[in-house]
Amino acid sequence: MQRPRSQTQLLAITFKLIKYFLLGVAGCTIAYLVASVLDLPVVASAIAFFLEQVLARSLALLGCLWAIAVIQESARS
Repeated sequence: MQRPRSQTQLLAITFKLIKYFLLGVAGCTIAYLVASVLDLPVVASAIAFFLEQVLARSLALLGCLWAIAVIQESARS
């Protein structure tokens, strides 16, 4: 019987970063909705800019990190 392998550090870090990325997106979404309801267009536009610029690039970086972690895991086996 084979012993289950533990996750590598890179895969564990990737999953942790994806978790916090999704929590950040959820937080920005809630803040945007609150700013829209309270009629704060400056805050809402700042959050929309943040979502479009920073989080879109972060998503691309996380996708690359995830791909590297998957390739590394498949190369190990």
